[in-house]
Amino acid sequence: ETRYKKASTIFCSQFDIPGWREKIGDPIMADAICDRIVHDSYTIVIDCKESMRKRKGVNEEG
Repeated sequence: ETRYKKASTIFCSQFDIPGWREKIGDPIMADAICDRIVHDSYTIVIDCKESMRKRKGVNEEG
């Protein structure tokens, strides 16, 4: 609350916002978190079929 309209925060996630309910586990808590994050925000979606690790040649096993 003290940062509201005073500072920026960047969230990065591999999951769409509707998928956060399942990941957080508590639908009421997930809705409260998402409401605060999504309200008055910008969403940038980077859609790709191939993982960044594969594209950059990073070994996923190690």
